[in-house]
Amino acid sequence: MRLFQFLAVGSLAILFAASMPDDKNLAEWVEKRVRGLQPSRAERAIDQIGWASGILEAERLGRNLNRPVFLLTYDGRIETGRC
Repeated sequence: MRLFQFLAVGSLAILFAASMPDDKNLAEWVEKRVRGLQPSRAERAIDQIGWASGILEAERLGRNLNRPVFLLTYDGRIETGRC
């Protein structure tokens, strides 16, 4: 079993090292990876919601537009999608 674990870890290390760029291209590689990991427009649909800065403003807008108010509370950073 230990031999299998050793081979698995070694294989992963080799694959990871092979996918890493050299120091000269590191910044470009990081920027490309960050761009590739950004959420798509469909995944950021939450940005299309008409957010209010407070409950009083939301109630006023709801009354004026005859629309319901949805109260969301969270602990985290909703703009990153990681609440």
